[in-house]
Amino acid sequence: MKLKQSTMMTILCVVVWACVFQAVSCHLPGDLRLVDNGYEGLVVSISEDLPQQHCNQILHGLKFVLTEFSGELHKATGGRASLREVTVALPRTWQTDTLSCSLLGPLNSAAVPTSVHLRVSNPHPVFGANPWVQQSQGCGHHGDFIQLGSDLLRATKNDSYIHAAKMLMGVWPKFRWGVFDEQGYNDDPLYPAFYRDPISGEMRINNCKDEQHPICDEHDHVPEAPNKHNAQCQGKAAWEVIMSSQDFKDKRNIPTNSSKALIPKLNFVQTGEPRIIIVVEDTAVMNLQKRWEFIRKALRRVVVYDMPDDIYVGVVVFNSVARTTASLAMMDSVSDVRQRIGSSMPRNPSSVPEKHKCLLCGIQEALRALDIDPQGAEGATIILLTSGAGATPKREIDEMIRLSTVRGIHIEAIIYPFIEQQTEIVKSHGLEKLVSTTHGSTFTVMDEGVGNDSKINMMMSLMNSLLATVRKACLMSSSGASLMIHSKAYHGGESAVARGSFTIDDSIISDARFAVYYYDITHVGNTLELTTPSGNIMSSVNMQEEDGDANVIFMNIPMAERGEWHYQVENRADSHQGLQIEVTSKESENRKIKLHVWINSDNGANNSSDPIIIYAEIKDGMLPVLNAKVTAKFQQLGMNANGKEYSPIYFDLFDNGLGDPDITEGDGVYSRYLPILSHENKDLTHYELGVTANNNNGLAIKPLNNILSTKTQFFVENKNKSCCGSTIEYEHVTPIPPFQRTEMFGVIGLLSNPSGEDTVPPNRILDLQADINLESHEISFHWTAPGDDYDWGQANHYEAVMAASLADAFKFNGERINGMPIPLNVGVEQSITINTTKYDQLVYVVIRAVDEVGNHGEVSNMVSIFVSRPPTTTTKAPPSTSLPFMDFNDMSNDINSRNSEIVRSAGLKLDDMAIVIGSVSGFLIIVAVFATFCFFHVARHQRQHHKKNNEILEVNKNSMVKSNSVSMFNENERADSEGVTMKVVEVKSVKGYPISSMPSWSPSILLQEHEKRCSVTSSPPSEDDEILTQYQNFQDQFPELAQNGSHSYPNSQSPSITQSDPPAYQTSYTSEVFDGYQYSYNPGYCHEELPPYSPQGMCSQTSQFSTKYSHETPQHSPDLNYVPNTNPYQNKILRGVSSRYGQSNTSAAMYSNNHQPKLAPPVSPKPSLSVHTTIANTEPMRRNITQV
Repeated sequence: MKLKQSTMMTILCVVVWACVFQAVSCHLPGDLRLVDNGYEGLVVSISEDLPQQHCNQILHGLKFVLTEFSGELHKATGGRASLREVTVALPRTWQTDTLSCSLLGPLNSAAVPTSVHLRVSNPHPVFGANPWVQQSQGCGHHGDFIQLGSDLLRATKNDSYIHAAKMLMGVWPKFRWGVFDEQGYNDDPLYPAFYRDPISGEMRINNCKDEQHPICDEHDHVPEAPNKHNAQCQGKAAWEVIMSSQDFKDKRNIPTNSSKALIPKLNFVQTGEPRIIIVVEDTAVMNLQKRWEFIRKALRRVVVYDMPDDIYVGVVVFNSVARTTASLAMMDSVSDVRQRIGSSMPRNPSSVPEKHKCLLCGIQEALRALDIDPQGAEGATIILLTSGAGATPKREIDEMIRLSTVRGIHIEAIIYPFIEQQTEIVKSHGLEKLVSTTHGSTFTVMDEGVGNDSKINMMMSLMNSLLATVRKACLMSSSGASLMIHSKAYHGGESAVARGSFTIDDSIISDARFAVYYYDITHVGNTLELTTPSGNIMSSVNMQEEDGDANVIFMNIPMAERGEWHYQVENRADSHQGLQIEVTSKESENRKIKLHVWINSDNGANNSSDPIIIYAEIKDGMLPVLNAKVTAKFQQLGMNANGKEYSPIYFDLFDNGLGDPDITEGDGVYSRYLPILSHENKDLTHYELGVTANNNNGLAIKPLNNILSTKTQFFVENKNKSCCGSTIEYEHVTPIPPFQRTEMFGVIGLLSNPSGEDTVPPNRILDLQADINLESHEISFHWTAPGDDYDWGQANHYEAVMAASLADAFKFNGERINGMPIPLNVGVEQSITINTTKYDQLVYVVIRAVDEVGNHGEVSNMVSIFVSRPPTTTTKAPPSTSLPFMDFNDMSNDINSRNSEIVRSAGLKLDDMAIVIGSVSGFLIIVAVFATFCFFHVARHQRQHHKKNNEILEVNKNSMVKSNSVSMFNENERADSEGVTMKVVEVKSVKGYPISSMPSWSPSILLQEHEKRCSVTSSPPSEDDEILTQYQNFQDQFPELAQNGSHSYPNSQSPSITQSDPPAYQTSYTSEVFDGYQYSYNPGYCHEELPPYSPQGMCSQTSQFSTKYSHETPQHSPDLNYVPNTNPYQNKILRGVSSRYGQSNTSAAMYSNNHQPKLAPPVSPKPSLSVHTTIANTEPMRRNITQV
């Protein structure tokens, strides 16, 4: 529904913004800059999972690869860019003073990287050790990071390093400049491997004309090719996108006269323990209501209960001057340091007016407190807690930015309290610039008071904001800050008992803390019970503890039982107060599930032309979590007219790969546009954003990183299939045990549109596909329905055109396709079928959605259509009716062309007919005579052979009884085997046991022959390996069966105030790889221990089917002898990747085809069995030999 006149549409205003800082991944690579044709600030991080004994190899290989990469970059950009300076962050656990880890330069132990651009880690389950880029945003936006397998850096030949540098150059344009792959992929429905050339009409490979160059320029660019880059960038050449980037636009970094690239300098740093200084404003503004008391309670709660051991913490307060109240000290659980620092705040605030406060004084005092530490200030975090009001001179802001940059510190800001202004846009007087410069984040705590009291919501918001900033600073800590498992508010006066549940899973340690926060101790009744997953009731009488300095009653649960816990707490709070129940724990060392939240905004200037997209990345270690339920909570701050909180809005994020906004399916990045909201005539409204993720009631899965196995490593490296187009497909996945994570992003300010007009269009369609019916020459188009306001709601109608040229298609010029279906809810697949007589010519079709006020979405991805002219021996009957959805003048004579064909006939004279009949009769007589002769000749030959065999049988008096082994050969294929003569023999019976009339051998000869043959699973590769490879290649010819369906959007497309149902997106998975066998293992039966995630049922045998629809752009052209691409700038990965995280190619071939490879049998032919075989059936079996 659109906004009424009493409400106003909101757009993002200029407010306090910052990218959420992550020590391992920051989505604002501002530290990486191109200065005088040289990149500075590139940060390379080596994973903690890599062993130290590989240190020297990795560092040597890294220096060689980066030097070669600098040359490749210089050559690819025409001398505009190369690599000047690189920072290498070593794992904290590596000992750099040993022989196994000799550094190439000095080590700086104090510097902590503000962002990571290149990750060196273990191999990826799909990309292996090859470099790849995670791209969460569209064309022209930088990637999230580059990941590189350490195996590429441990090579022993320079050629391997050079090849690695070329592959790194191949992914750099995607990471730095936001371009995409200009190539197709086998079996990809959106970006096929082949397409029809518009000029020649022939099928060609879907790639750049000059595939040996890492950047496709305007000359070699193919704008009509159906690849990911053309879809995302609307046909622009990659070089055009690159030259419009911040690195090169406005004639920046023009080519130099130097003919050589820069040699990068490597600076080595090692992450130390986090150092935090909390700087608190102490002015008269904090003396109102409970503001100062809440600050003291929040600081004590976080320092005493939530901060991990081994980090360093100090406290500074400031007004017109600044002073240190707690010197920098290391946290531990033995001494009284936590109590001392947690109680270091003054009991009462000062009377200094707010206008006299000195922010610069607070920052300078914090730097002096950090200088006491031998490591200095570099890499430390300053948490600035201030009201944000009052005039801060610009010179002080500039000086704070200079100090932060020079000293290398990060600033996290908490605006407390924030008084909402009705007519004024509050920018916090430069704080947003200070925070964004240091890659920090900003949180806002709204002022919520009733008379002289402040609401408990205000205290909890302050506590959670402080905890969130500490967690960001402690990401590199060995133990990490407290992890929020469960948090829920219970308002007073609604229910006498607060009931709820939470889950303890194996991703956290077994110790947990159950806490009840209150405004007044009398608000908590006497009943406080916990019920374990096994049903035992734990009373808090002998377990609970109270801390009045933090307004909390808590229970420590050591060795907590895994599973779902239930609680009930007596709630005696007043109607304007309430209780807050939270459960916290620590993350497990063995299993680390990370939830990272950010938005697409890089600065404070946002409007309707730059819509807000919410991103949430979920990783289990380094592996993406698929099928998770990711729910965003968006709640307006403040109180409504009734003096109560605004109801929160819940909506799901999706990893569906539809292209707008989610780029690639299966990367573990879930995204969605922020809904268009309305509010009651307020110019500025603040919302708090948080995201929760869980295992989706058991549907969540993750890929198995079987590439780590050394037994399969060589097998993976020789494959030639590249990845990935619209989705990342994994060969083996496994279900994820229960988990739940919550991450707070911060506050978003929305400004209403004074005109109240709807200016928000539908989102872009990027999955348009076309199928051609080869019999009736019908064309079927299908796509996923977009929304009305971006990906929300339901559009009004569709517009589609069929253009004769690519330029017209991008401009949406051409013949309109009428009768388009009515748009359905966002995420539902739709289709239309049309007829055409446009034969032997290439046309382009595009589509877009339009809302009720005329806002139209951007033009969709383009599909090209080519229909061959039907044979001239047949003609179409005149149409009886016309289809309502076609209005082409040159197609009107072919509408409804599925009538029966009229076969032309010509009259024959009587003499001609007699000649024809006589010729046919004579031919039939000759055939009959020849067939009779052949019959008697063959029968006579068989009788003689049968008599000879009987004579041999009488002489030998022995026979061979065959074992009941499974054969891999079809009966009609045995005759084609080399050196084997197929004979049909008669089986006789002696004393009730069948014997064969075929020649026999003694047991010793048979056993000797058997021992000569090696087993595939127990011997090194032999000639059988070639046969098995042929068998797999044979199966690859048969495509997997894909399941079509709507995408997982909620049924209701309006923002919901309750948790929506889990998405319907559900995929299948296969069993784990068989470690003892170098090929994909698929037993062909169900594992009873695995839950049935597959909608089709993995045990069910899929029936073979056929369809008369075929894609215009086939994956393998019959006109081409396809040679595997050897482009060094493109990654090659495992071919056995299956569709939608389902079964492997082996199992797909098993279910869809009964053909078997042709192999020479080791012994005499055996009767074939009608079974579906797998690779496992090729293992030779020992025969049972019986001498009669």
